[in-house]
Amino acid sequence: MLRLADGFESGSLGAFWLPGNYGTGLYAPGAVVVSKDYARSGIRSARITVKEGDVEQRGDDGRSVERAELDSGHYPLLDRDVWYGFSFLLPADFPVVDNRLVIASWKQSDVEGSPLIGQRFRGGRHSVTVRPPGSDGSGKGYRLPDIRLGRWADMMYHVRYSFGDDGCIEVWMDGVRVVSYKGPTASASGANRFYNKVGLYRDRWKESMTMYVDNYTLGGRFESVDPSTFDRRP
Repeated sequence: MLRLADGFESGSLGAFWLPGNYGTGLYAPGAVVVSKDYARSGIRSARITVKEGDVEQRGDDGRSVERAELDSGHYPLLDRDVWYGFSFLLPADFPVVDNRLVIASWKQSDVEGSPLIGQRFRGGRHSVTVRPPGSDGSGKGYRLPDIRLGRWADMMYHVRYSFGDDGCIEVWMDGVRVVSYKGPTASASGANRFYNKVGLYRDRWKESMTMYVDNYTLGGRFESVDPSTFDRRP
């Protein structure tokens, strides 16, 4: 089973992260750095900052969007169970605004529109949207526990990528399962390449935003991706 892991303790990004000019995970020069400001474990994490106009594009709804996102790569994961874990922190002074903001997403290559999974924070509301293949808009929304600014939160996702009813999406936050979805999670018209991004994707906004990410893992089971045990794994 594919396994990727980065606790950012080396002082640089792990080699599997795609470069900031790749195409799906984009960020302006200097927008993603390894920092000692905060750490979920160890002494470092990734600091991700988006400023007005960074990598500006048109979103699927025609509105102007900007971003700073890390992309962990594109992999053939159809009909496989994949687990993702990461910790994130929004600082105490993080701007809480009524504006589109996606902090993590999962997509299938060659499938247009909103992501299969989008972890969102808008106007103080923390949620996950699931957009099964063929659905309109952003799909179904699930409320997540509140984000506590200045505190780390641990996220875990279990995804089975499938055209059929054996597909699933499960989400845990701080060790508690908060989302359970069963049904199709892949489109037959798309490619067998799936990718995960963490960072900041938003409608254009004047204020800059910064988040921190630590203890990222892609693996094959719950225990192998739990961010709370990242520094205790063999």
